[in-house]
Order: sequence, then C-alpha cells, then structure tokens
Amino acid sequence: MSELQLGLLGIGVLVVVAVLIYNKLQEARLKRRAEEVFGSRHDDVLMDGRRGGTAPGRPAGPIERIEPTLSASPAERGEASGMLDPRIDFIATLETDEAVGGEAISTAIVDSLVNPAKAVRWECYNRQMASWEPLAAGGEYDTLRVGLQLADRKGAASQQELTDFAAMAQTVAEAIGARSTLAEPGAALQRAQQLDALCADVDVQIGLNLISRGGPVPGTRIRALAEAHGLVLESDGRFHRRDDSGLELYSLCNMEAAAFSAEGMKELATKGLTLLFDVARVPGGIDAFDRFVEFTRVLAEALSAGIVDDNGQPLDDAALGKIRAQLQGLYASMENQGIPAGSPLALRLFS
Repeated sequence: MSELQLGLLGIGVLVVVAVLIYNKLQEARLKRRAEEVFGSRHDDVLMDGRRGGTAPGRPAGPIERIEPTLSASPAERGEASGMLDPRIDFIATLETDEAVGGEAISTAIVDSLVNPAKAVRWECYNRQMASWEPLAAGGEYDTLRVGLQLADRKGAASQQELTDFAAMAQTVAEAIGARSTLAEPGAALQRAQQLDALCADVDVQIGLNLISRGGPVPGTRIRALAEAHGLVLESDGRFHRRDDSGLELYSLCNMEAAAFSAEGMKELATKGLTLLFDVARVPGGIDAFDRFVEFTRVLAEALSAGIVDDNGQPLDDAALGKIRAQLQGLYASMENQGIPAGSPLALRLFS
C-alpha cells in the first residue's frame, strides 16, 4: 500500500472517529436538556402529583433557541381539538415566529431518529380553519404539537420513555427554530399509571359459545344465518357485525380449528361456534352488550344449540345477568375517566 493510500486511510479513520464523538456529544447534550425539563429522575419527584412546574431559567444575553417551558398548549387555551388529547397523551407544542414548510418539518422529524415503544402522533394547527390537522408536506405552519400515548394494551409509558420523547421533541424544535412547550411530566407519568390500571380493569373480551345439541351444523347454514343478521365474512376467517362507521360490534368464529372462508363454508360442518364481544372497543355501552346477547340467543335457537362458557358450563339468564351487572361497573369506570367505550380515545387506548 502506497504512502498516499495510507495517508488517505488515516484521514478517513479520523473523520469517522470525529463524527462518532460529535454524535455522542450531541446525544448527551439533548439528554441533559430533556432531564432539565423533567427535573430530578427520582420516582418520588415524578409521582408526587405536583402541578404547574416552572420553566427553566434562561441565560442572559442573546440566545439561539428557547428552552422548553411548562405551560398551557393551544388546545388547553380553548382552540379546536384534534386527535391528541391530554387525557391519554404527553404533549409537546412547538411554535415558530414565522411559518415553516411541512416538508422541512417532516425532514426534521425523520432526522430525530427516535423509535419509541408507544405511539407518537404529530399535528399542525391550521389557522385558516382554526383546527388541528395532520402534517401536510405542502402546508406551512407556525404551531404544531406532538404527543406520546401514555398507555396501551401493552402497559404504561415509563419515565425513560417520557424523557426520550422530550429529547426528540426538542431536537425537532431546534431543527425548525421553534419554541417548545412541554406538558407537566410528573402529572403525565401519574396519568400513565392511572390509564394502565384502567386497562387492566376493563380490557375484557366476552366469549359466548354455542354447542349444537344435534349433529354438526353445516357451514352453509351458518353463513346464511350470519349474513341474514348483518354479519360479513372477512379475511381473518370470522364473520363481523359492524356499525355504519365500520366499528366492530361483535364477531362470530368457529370453535374448532378450521377458520371460515367463502369457499370452505360449502364443505365445513362444526359442532360449536363462538361469539366475541370486545367490551372497551364497542360503542353503545350496556345497550350494545344487550344486543350482542340477544343475537346469541337468536342464533342458538335457530341452530338448536346451547349457550355455554369456556368451561362448557351452561349460561342461563341468571348467569348472563351477572355478567351484565359486572359490565355496568366497567362502563361506569370508563365514563368516570372520560373515555367511554368505543370512543376515539378508547379505540386508541385499547389498541
């Protein structure tokens, strides 16, 4: 290898090392600034439920950017709400003195290089329409916000996830020259735990089984009855009953291993069916459950089948009444949290 090649190789190595060191310094700087917003990392600080944190102090003299502050977002000031909601989202609001193009904002978001475990959503404020809307590449915005969903069926967002999210939001703010306003992190962490507890209590799927009292029920008979009551066979091998907006009300599947299919129904015969009702995601509350039970009874009578639980025990009117009473308590819990069953917030939370 010649001296020229060795020299170029050495320069290349130095460049790579310099880039790695720069990236590490940038990452450490952003982490420190996010932690400044969060205050102490000890659990007792985040969990004490205090509100109204103050903004970090600002240095004297000219500054290139403004640190995140803790204050009301545009939505909390009464402006038209979008998808993000402080009841289930940890929200950062970014504001600029002059409008920034949507494409530039999209580039800054992609360059933030963060892949959080919980869902992250961006919205931009359209001043002409006085409403929040999804980011459009061709739009221009001076106010946008981003939210980290605080909980889902997998659990609550952690303190570290909130810290990482704050760092990501600040990275984007710096890239577009925006001021960043962050929701109160201690309250957000508490809310995440409350939502996780709610999920644990009300995330229930009711399954009612129909067992034929005679021989196996032909697939053609099942399909005719299902379609007559508004159910449609879908690609997952189940019949689904949906409302006018497309939300599932309940579904019907085979108790045996074989899934339903359009062609297979002609040859299929089964001794058992299962009807499923996803409590938190179905709109209508207890009335929706009553309609689900009524359809189960109609189908059981048409097929000469008994209604049983997963252990094969008969479910008579008294047993179904007990289930109904329990569900009324669950629905009340959701209402008290401001997240009624089947609402947009419930569909996001129970996803």
